[in-house]
Amino acid sequence: MPFGGMRSGSRRGNLSIENRNYLVDRRLEIEKMLKTTSVLELKQALIEADKLVDHALKLQHFQGETFADRLRSAERQIKPRLYQEIWQGHKIRNELVHEQQASVSAVELKSSAEKLLSYIKSI
Repeated sequence: MPFGGMRSGSRRGNLSIENRNYLVDRRLEIEKMLKTTSVLELKQALIEADKLVDHALKLQHFQGETFADRLRSAERQIKPRLYQEIWQGHKIRNELVHEQQASVSAVELKSSAEKLLSYIKSI
């Protein structure tokens, strides 16, 4: 089963079966993308993983104008270690998107995308 056990205070009840299936399908597509050695494809996988987490936060009705705002709104609902991993993945994504000279290794790209996808696995 793609979803873990329910935690107390979880917002999982807000997700329809259709939304859960969509999140799982997209996560699996991104995980396939992560099997490449192409840095360009790994960058795209990281960007897609970040977008998917943002979409999940929106589906769960976390408030905020930006990904960062929504993630801060979700902090109490996410285990601290996972919360930090999501931030780390998002920071690397931002570095790629906003800094023209960003140089991120394939290993770091893959790790960052996997950190983001771990949130999708947790809901």
